[in-house]
Amino acid sequence: MINYKKIAVLGCGYWGTIVINTLISLKIFNKIYIYDPDFLKVRILKKKFKKKIEYLNYNSILCDNSIKNIFLATPPRSNFKILKKLINSKKNILIEKPGLISLKEFSIVKKLLKKNNTKLLFGYVYVYNQYIQYIKKLIKTKKLGIIKYINFQRQNFGPIRNNVSSIYDLATHDISILHFLFDKTSKFKSKVVHDIFKKKNFDISFLNLEINQTKVDINVSWLNPEKIRKIIIIGSKKMLVFDEMNNEKPIKIYDNYVSFPKIDKFSNNFFNQSKYIYKGKSHPIRFKEKKPLDEEIKHFLKSNKIITDIDFSEKIIKTISKL
Repeated sequence: MINYKKIAVLGCGYWGTIVINTLISLKIFNKIYIYDPDFLKVRILKKKFKKKIEYLNYNSILCDNSIKNIFLATPPRSNFKILKKLINSKKNILIEKPGLISLKEFSIVKKLLKKNNTKLLFGYVYVYNQYIQYIKKLIKTKKLGIIKYINFQRQNFGPIRNNVSSIYDLATHDISILHFLFDKTSKFKSKVVHDIFKKKNFDISFLNLEINQTKVDINVSWLNPEKIRKIIIIGSKKMLVFDEMNNEKPIKIYDNYVSFPKIDKFSNNFFNQSKYIYKGKSHPIRFKEKKPLDEEIKHFLKSNKIITDIDFSEKIIKTISKL
């Protein structure tokens, strides 16, 4: 039985702060411990959250057997070393995506998990988004027909990462959605990348992939003045737009489709190749809001069968490593 009473958050940066705020709002834990080697970040959070959180040094967290659950929000390049220690200390870990960036590291961590019988969830939060789960049902039940094309747009202004590119930071979200929707691994086709600030990291990326014979484009950027979170799906029966920034109508399903006329008999003098375009009505879909991060944390605590487990994450990194 997992002990819900205590949890520790390692890493108090941008995402770590969001996680701490979420953990407090869930009101599941009696004690929320935080640790970061940068004590300035710790002081800022202590001032913000006061007695709702408590600082505890790294070694104390490792050695305290009553702290079973860890949320790891540290930089990807330092995760492997930390993760090994946590697993060997029999901790259950929720690690922020991409978690690990080396395929060799995945192999080692898998062995450690099996040896220590611990739980590891990778924080691909969009998999726990109710709208993404709804889209998966539509695809599975063929409500949209055969999926011909998907376009992902994920753009915003910052935060700009120094340790990973926009592909690892942003496109991993969209690749995780893609793999979740189809239960398959995508194939890389081509890419265009831009290193605007010449820091050996791509700031803007255009990726072309294919999954289940569906053409896929992914455009990510952390240098866009407007925040865009949009998925466009073209099916043989219907079209769908998921606009995360549209609070009133996040999903719209369009009764639009394109087809060629069926020609059974034709002469050498006449052959019509024109397309038939049908424009129907759009149907907005909106659910009562459930916060994806809340759902991800609950899944981590309660489920013995993790959706975004190490195998799921490894497939994403395998795709990324070919880009």
